[in-house]
Amino acid sequence: MISFCRQGDKTTAGDTVEKTIDNALWAFKQEIKHQTENLVDIVLEAAVSCSHKTLHYALLLGLLHGENPDWVSSFIGAAGQRFERELQAGEVVGPRLLLRLFACLTHTSVLHSNDVLGLMERTVDVAMKQATAGADPSGLTWQPWCDQLVYAVLGALVWGGARLKAAASDEHEALMQKVQQYMDARLTQESVELRPMYGANDATDAVAASDSGGAGFLGQLWHAVQVLRQEPQTLQQQEDIDPNDPDAPQHHDDPEPPLQQLEIQGIPMQLVTAYVNKLKGQAVELPPISLPDAVPGVEFDAAQLGLVGRAEVAIKLQGRYPARGGMRILESQYTDGSRGALERFIAEEMIIDLLAAFDAHRVELAQMLCSGLPLPYDYSGLLCETLFAQLLRLPHPRLTPVAFSALIAHTALLRPAFPRYLAGSVRQLYLRLQFLAPELAGRLADVLAHFISNMSFRWPWDKYRMGLAQPPGGPQRTFLIAVLHDLVKLTSWDHQLLLQETPAEFLALLGDQPGFVGLPMPLPYPPPAAPPAGLPAVQQLQLQQQQGGGGTDGQGEVQQVPEARDEGGDEQMTEADGSAAAAGDSTVHEQDAAAGSAAGTDEAMQHIEQQQQQQQSEAGPSLRQQAGGDAAMAEADAGQQEQQQPEVQDPEMLWAGKLLGVMQSRPPPEYKPLTYEQVIEWIDKQEVRGCKRC
Repeated sequence: MISFCRQGDKTTAGDTVEKTIDNALWAFKQEIKHQTENLVDIVLEAAVSCSHKTLHYALLLGLLHGENPDWVSSFIGAAGQRFERELQAGEVVGPRLLLRLFACLTHTSVLHSNDVLGLMERTVDVAMKQATAGADPSGLTWQPWCDQLVYAVLGALVWGGARLKAAASDEHEALMQKVQQYMDARLTQESVELRPMYGANDATDAVAASDSGGAGFLGQLWHAVQVLRQEPQTLQQQEDIDPNDPDAPQHHDDPEPPLQQLEIQGIPMQLVTAYVNKLKGQAVELPPISLPDAVPGVEFDAAQLGLVGRAEVAIKLQGRYPARGGMRILESQYTDGSRGALERFIAEEMIIDLLAAFDAHRVELAQMLCSGLPLPYDYSGLLCETLFAQLLRLPHPRLTPVAFSALIAHTALLRPAFPRYLAGSVRQLYLRLQFLAPELAGRLADVLAHFISNMSFRWPWDKYRMGLAQPPGGPQRTFLIAVLHDLVKLTSWDHQLLLQETPAEFLALLGDQPGFVGLPMPLPYPPPAAPPAGLPAVQQLQLQQQQGGGGTDGQGEVQQVPEARDEGGDEQMTEADGSAAAAGDSTVHEQDAAAGSAAGTDEAMQHIEQQQQQQQSEAGPSLRQQAGGDAAMAEADAGQQEQQQPEVQDPEMLWAGKLLGVMQSRPPPEYKPLTYEQVIEWIDKQEVRGCKRC
């Protein structure tokens, strides 16, 4: 299956397209012979994913049809079922590509032209029914869906080309008339709200006339498809006419185009011509396909919905069927050359379909865009313009700006002519920044910064000096500042290549390097207050334990109280009692003596107070020893009770107790947490210099 999916790609220098198709045909026959599972689904998925090879797949199916008609018939049935299933679900991409495949299968004698044109006509009838129903006079609840149906039909007609018309001219003309009726009945002819430009330099500015591939795109495509309604004139007839012969008929006023305008170069019809002798299978009929009568996903008729209901349906449809995307940036001589509008449409379709199918494979996507498209001319300018048009699509880009940055960088490396057109596209958009939507200018600046960083920071800055002369807030000046700030974000302020390759006057737009002011230092907790000196020793100890779990020295620092020992508790209590009693007796005798000898004098009173303080300080250790002895005795009694009556505790409670002990043993916080007002005040004081884009 690898050779089938890669048919048409040249793997070596000596390969040709015919050789790759022959190899794929042989491999495909082997797969059918071994009855590979899900082979039909694989081929359908390949036909939808690699839509630029639609004619290759149609040719391969035509070659298989002569030897394996049953398998090809089963494939057509599965394709019809998938077309019906996805269209009933409201999907449009898969049915559009399958309808294109059906049109190409008419060239390889697999399907009847009448059947394919009949399916197209029925599809237009569904759109016409919604347009003429008159349920919603604004058209917002049905036109996005109907435009997608007609878009699929017109795209298939382009791939069918003049050969489809020659096979069934009456059915072809009837279909064109119905499309014309729908184009006259549709209400919105242009999506003005999707214009990327708010103004134009002059009346002929093609960039400002774009509507991001909205409702105006279908009108442009229908105008280009009109060439298929005309009868082609062969080249031989033109060559036989002598322009110098006055009697010869003059055809310069004839509206009928020559044959080369109908044979699109992007559709390799020469492959079908090369294998025409082998395409001898009997054409099969399309299976019966039912089409939806109403807009899928809309439960109620628009006539039954109120104003709010219609608005909700309109938003839903616009999100489901976004604009195709499209913008004319470069002059036509760099993108279209002398080719017609259908050539541009085919090339854009190939690029857009690949972007949607291979978004997750960026390297393979870049390779297919650069060398995998079957276009016999240099399409570098058109490729660049299409990528930028999809980037600047409104309301959302087809891919993220980062994805476009990586894709553009890979494309610039694989296609040497691409950077020249990229610089021209950026230049044209730069000159129109006063009209470009600000959101689109931001996307462009982001992608340009990524591209410059991938190209070693080399960029023709001299062509962008007009922004330096603008005052702060000017569009070009603001754009340059945005690009430079994005470059700094991708690298750093002191990146060597950035400083070397960027002129100094452009670097000056960055301003000073941004500064940063740290958070204010939090205030420390105040030290605990010392207990009053006149309290007894026991009350001082309790107060100190409440404040910090220990005693304090004169400087307010926390000191740990030594734990009482378990051994010798009774002896310590006896000693403490004796010391306290002796201290009390001596105090009484000394107070009586002092009162008798110096009663009524101030010096005696001071002497008594000093002795009391000294005795209290001497009795403090004894009291603490007594308290420690009591605690030791209590712990010993508790231990004996636990040994006598052991209890089984819950493991979760044990862990909770350990966790609580760890939390209680942690020291108290050293600093206070910042308040909400302090943080707000700090934010207001921040002044980041050089980051203002002005």
